[in-house]
Amino acid sequence: MTNIPLSRQVAGISHVSLAAAIDQSVDCVKVVNLDGTVAYMNPNGLCAMEVDDPAQVLGKPWALFWPEDSRDRIEGGYAVAQAGGISRFRAFCPTAKGSPRWWDVSVSGLRDDSGKLSSYLAVSRDVTEAELARQVLETATRELHHRLKNTYTIISSLIRSFARGDTHNSAFAAHMAERLLAMGRAQALFTSQDVPCSLVDLIDALTAPFSTEFCPVETTEVADMPIARALADTIALVVGELAVNSSKHGAIAHGGRITLSSQLDGGDIILVWHEISKRAVQATTREGGQGLNLINRIVLLRDGAIDLDWQADGLTATLRFKDAAPAPID
Repeated sequence: MTNIPLSRQVAGISHVSLAAAIDQSVDCVKVVNLDGTVAYMNPNGLCAMEVDDPAQVLGKPWALFWPEDSRDRIEGGYAVAQAGGISRFRAFCPTAKGSPRWWDVSVSGLRDDSGKLSSYLAVSRDVTEAELARQVLETATRELHHRLKNTYTIISSLIRSFARGDTHNSAFAAHMAERLLAMGRAQALFTSQDVPCSLVDLIDALTAPFSTEFCPVETTEVADMPIARALADTIALVVGELAVNSSKHGAIAHGGRITLSSQLDGGDIILVWHEISKRAVQATTREGGQGLNLINRIVLLRDGAIDLDWQADGLTATLRFKDAAPAPID
C-alpha cells in the first residue's frame, strides 16, 4: 500500500484544525523522530501516561519508556514503518507514575511531499480494562480445565476401585479409565491463550477417547501444523459434537469406522470426518438436531464453512477454515 504524504492527506484542512483534532484525541498520539526520540505527545496522551511535565518525555527515546521485554516491538515497528507498512501490537507499559497499563499500539511512517520518511506516528490506546477482563476469563478457563482433569482422574480411580477383584470388570474399568484420562489430556491442550498447538496432537487427543475395536477412530494424512488457540477450540468443539452425534446415532453406537484427515488448500485448512456405520442412517438423523445446528453456528463464527454429505451408511463432514494456515513447524 503506497504511503500518501501527510500534506496531501490533509489538503483543505488547516494545520490549526489538524493539530486541534490530534490534541483532542482520546488516544496517546506521538510523533517520534527518526532517531527514536519523542518530538510530540498530545495532551490526552500525557494525561493517560500520567506525565506531569512534557519535558519528561520530549527529546527522550520512546523505547526507554517501555519495559525491556517490549522494546524489540518498538524497534520492529520502526522497521515496518520504514518499509511503508503499519505495525500493530498489544503490550504492557506502566505510566510515568507506575500505574499498570495495557496498550494497543500502531506505528506508521510520516512522509514529506517527496515521499521521504520524515518521522513516525505512534498511536497508543489504553485497553487495560479489556485486557484484565481477558486475563480473568483465561484464569477461570484454566481453573475449569484443571477441575475437569481432576474430576476425570477421580472418576477413573473410583471405577478401578469398584471393579477390583473382578477380572471381567477390571478390564472394562481400565479401558474406561484410560478414556477418561485421554479426555483430560485433550483438555490440557487448551490451557494457553497464546501458544499454538499441533494439529496432529489435537486430533489424536480428541479421537483417542472414542476409538475402540468396535469402532476404530483413525487419523489419516493429518498435516503437522501449529494452530492458534481460537481455531483449536473450534475444531475441538466440532469434532466433539460429531463424536457425540455418532455415539447416539452412528458408528460409535452401532459399530463401524471413522477416519479424520486434513490438508492445506492455499491458505485454508480443510478437515474431513468420514464415518461408515454398520446400521443405516435414519432420516431424522440426517435432518440434524441441536448438536448439528450447534456445529454450523460454531463454524460460521470462525468464518468457516461445513458441508454434511449424508450417505445411506454414514456421513462425510468437510470443514474449511479460511486463511488459517500458519507457518510450518520447525
